[in-house]
Amino acid sequence: MKKLLFGLVSITVISCAKEAKTYKGLPVLKTNKKTVDVQFNNNWYKSAWGIKTNEQKDSLRISCINASEPVAFASEIDSISFSVEGNKNYEFYAQYKDSLYAHMLIIGEAFPKETITFNTSDTDNSLQIKYSESEGVPYLKDLKEKYPIHDVVANKTSDVDKILSVLNWTNSRWKHNGNVSPSKPDAITILNEAKEGKNFPCFAYAVVLKSQLENAGFKSRTIYLKTKDVETRKGSPGHVATEVYSPELNKWIFIDGQFNIMPVLNGNPLNAVELQDAITNNYETLIMKSLAEVSKREYVEFVYDYLYHFDVSLDQRYLENTTLKAHKVSGKSNLMLVPTGSKNPTKIDFWKMTLDDYLYTNSLQDFYAKPV
Repeated sequence: MKKLLFGLVSITVISCAKEAKTYKGLPVLKTNKKTVDVQFNNNWYKSAWGIKTNEQKDSLRISCINASEPVAFASEIDSISFSVEGNKNYEFYAQYKDSLYAHMLIIGEAFPKETITFNTSDTDNSLQIKYSESEGVPYLKDLKEKYPIHDVVANKTSDVDKILSVLNWTNSRWKHNGNVSPSKPDAITILNEAKEGKNFPCFAYAVVLKSQLENAGFKSRTIYLKTKDVETRKGSPGHVATEVYSPELNKWIFIDGQFNIMPVLNGNPLNAVELQDAITNNYETLIMKSLAEVSKREYVEFVYDYLYHFDVSLDQRYLENTTLKAHKVSGKSNLMLVPTGSKNPTKIDFWKMTLDDYLYTNSLQDFYAKPV
């Protein structure tokens, strides 16, 4: 059984006239080679499906984020296409060299979307998050001297253009590697070690991006995304990204340094909660803005499952080598946004940790308060 996870290439499709033909009541794709090209998500994947030269059924799963997904197959002499819908199957035969047949099955899988809601009216003024000033922070000054960001944002007139430029700069520093961590989780250490050729996980992009956005004059924070089954999931239940506050737009904007992506709907950059809602209800018009070539589908298939619980530190400042006292509320250091009606997570089995240093809220007003 196959899932469509092929490398992207460009090819030219050869359309040849052919007689209408069926085999055992199903349409037929003729081929003289043991592989055929597959078109999906507006991309062609060369030699992506191998032909089994017997009638054993071979299957390909297609995740249907849209209501229907166009899928095509092309050999050097023939082609065939389908409009695949979730929870439906499609079958055809590939005829190899005019004699042997291979039974092909396409399985349409409905993308598992879920509507989640939050409190949009209540506010708890005690849940204040502390942010760094853009000037006068010794650590940020040191970072600015070692890795200046001024030229990156120079001549950029809008907040969005500045943010995209810092995002792209951060993404280009190293390649993602989820199995290696920096010796210390701060921007200077990460950038120094990346310059030596090391590669790091998602949290490293988030850390560097936050600090460099602050050097560009923005309030920013690291945001931790967690799955619905965060307590018991056997695989990793989390992802780390960044949110930045735009004074120009008067809102928080979600950006992902690992993927070099800023989600935008109808011209408006989105925060993490808005991204989840946009994927659920407006996927077709959702845009992934970037200064690089990115895939909306690949990112959505990766990130959607993590967009359920959201948490940030209540203190986003740089406390090392300062007289500042760590900011806590009711003795807790972190704030988690939990959907209305959902249980507050208290543990993460995968990381063997308890969440005893967290406050919980269902309020978007609390979580997305304007930074002061």
